[in-house]
Amino acid sequence: MSSIYSVYINLENSELKEKIDSLLIKNEIEVETEDIFNSDFAIVREPLRFSFPHILITKSISNIDYKNIIKNELIDFILEDYPQELAELKIQNATYFVMAQGSRGAFKQRIIQECEKLKRAGGTFSLALISVMNFYKLENSFSTVAIDEISKELLTMMRLSVRKSDEAMKISRREYGVILPFTELRNAEIACERVKRRTNKIGNYPDIDLAFGITEVSNPNEDIIKILERLKRALYISEANNGEISFQ
Repeated sequence: MSSIYSVYINLENSELKEKIDSLLIKNEIEVETEDIFNSDFAIVREPLRFSFPHILITKSISNIDYKNIIKNELIDFILEDYPQELAELKIQNATYFVMAQGSRGAFKQRIIQECEKLKRAGGTFSLALISVMNFYKLENSFSTVAIDEISKELLTMMRLSVRKSDEAMKISRREYGVILPFTELRNAEIACERVKRRTNKIGNYPDIDLAFGITEVSNPNEDIIKILERLKRALYISEANNGEISFQ
């Protein structure tokens, strides 16, 4: 199976880059080279100016702006003279952080956990993949801070729309995943209808256009890659049909 977690790295001219690369290989963390938002967290030399989980590489803690730690999701920092063992511990802690908070890798990890439950107890569970179809239009119209607020509000509305036993998480800037244990496809569709109604209007922002792809898992031995591909296909069909809830 491919790596569960991925990281975006921007460490040009850093003496630590070779050390970090070897630690990522050792911990089976894949490197995302194109888009930071396709990764689970980032390792960077400069603090991010938007909300995204990241580790900051710095020469001194005096370089850290503590006011932005919570707002911009700074997970931790690594000093350039840290021994390799301590740097590895901080990278491992980052995976625990995104697992608890939600990310693409965390979504995959939770699917694996649900499959393990199926092996023990049988039954079925469903998954939903939700995307903001007009995200790039919103991005061109609003500031990064406003986009972050829209994303947080959307996630809050999704969590209010599903059962306590279900789990909704943000997995990228424009996508969200929902895990619905012991749920058949029809009930997953009903849950998505609730999400659709509740998220129709977010604050003072224009209408948010969502697409919904859902799938059901009953075989605990099914390859997670195939599960995710099926879920993604359902989402693409929904996006092509103006957000109509679609399943595969």
